[in-house]
Amino acid sequence: MESVITAAWLVWAVLGQVGRVLWNFPWHDVVDIGIMTFIVYQAYTRFRGTRAIRVLGGVAILGIGGVVAQRAGLFLTSWLLGAIGATALIFVIVIFQGEIRQMLEQVNPGLPGRTLLHWAKQVRLPQESLVTVAEAVFALASKRYGALLIFERRDSLESLLGSPGTVVDAQVSPELLESLLTPATPLHDGALYIRRERIYRAGCVLPLSENRLLASFYGTRHRAALGIAEQSDALAVVVSEERGTVSVAEKSALKVMGTSAELLTWLTDRLSAASKKPRRRWFNPALVTHNWRPKLAALAAVGLLWFVLVGRQDTVVGFSVPLVYTNVPKGLTIQDQQVEEVYVRVRGAQEMFNFLDTGRLHVVIDLKEAKAGSQRYYLSAKNINLPPSLQLVGVNPTEINFRLREQPATPNGDRR
Repeated sequence: MESVITAAWLVWAVLGQVGRVLWNFPWHDVVDIGIMTFIVYQAYTRFRGTRAIRVLGGVAILGIGGVVAQRAGLFLTSWLLGAIGATALIFVIVIFQGEIRQMLEQVNPGLPGRTLLHWAKQVRLPQESLVTVAEAVFALASKRYGALLIFERRDSLESLLGSPGTVVDAQVSPELLESLLTPATPLHDGALYIRRERIYRAGCVLPLSENRLLASFYGTRHRAALGIAEQSDALAVVVSEERGTVSVAEKSALKVMGTSAELLTWLTDRLSAASKKPRRRWFNPALVTHNWRPKLAALAAVGLLWFVLVGRQDTVVGFSVPLVYTNVPKGLTIQDQQVEEVYVRVRGAQEMFNFLDTGRLHVVIDLKEAKAGSQRYYLSAKNINLPPSLQLVGVNPTEINFRLREQPATPNGDRR
């Protein structure tokens, strides 16, 4: 019994300590980490599968190596890695300006919030659209017409396209599917991109799978179908021109469909719209659980960067800051002013002081509500415009004393 009580007490003590740490954690640091995690994750999802993400990974490793070397006191190594990382980042911007422009074009303020942020909302298609697709695909297979269709779900696919093709933006119909996928048409060789119940684009070029275990008789269409499925949660349906077979791709697997009914069942299980309208919730758990691995990786990377740059508040620096009076009431003047500068001591990470311009700092005393007579103001952090990442340790002097006196009147009655 005593061991149970002791264990419970220890658990309670640990939870209490964790709670105090979380309670005292600065809110602006939480917001800072949250914003940067969102930006890193969004950049990853849009650059994923491109050469740019691999180069950016190398630049990130150089940056982390430079910070670690600086922490370890390796001045020459940290300087060299920092210079190489900064130069490589410039090259990334120049070389991959097309990919960057494409990513920025997706961030359109005029789009709805869910589309803009690509929130994790499962895409659903009506049953009649799925029936149309299944029947049209097997009709093409019977004629030995090669075809490739991709269905967007939660992940945005536009950043993964080697070529965006041509915008169609039309309702799914058998006639349109056949006209777009007939060999005589110019958009036949590319993929048909279906987004939210509509044929969004045609003639799209997809990334090819590098899976060496894929059978040799699979051609470019099948490798493209598997490539888009490997790099996103999209579904792909591909018709073989040589064999007249229909295959589907999901994640890293290809599966042959025997009949249109089998294909319809497969599509229905993954894309069918719910029969009843789901109850609206204030929070969608899929926002966290979908793609949780890259989200967790982004949070870990940003958290590590925050700890290295901001978390270790182990440097204290002192400097003099000019004293400034604002909102002096009309008709009053400051007299007996003995202090013009205040010596402040600030704590923070050494890296933060490299970006601090002390010439822009001021100790400000607001006299908006002041009246004539003796004045006494106690100085605190609210009087100094420090960045949020720095903490005020002390000031000298801690209080300012002066007098506000009415200005003498001129002969015409005005105060000088």
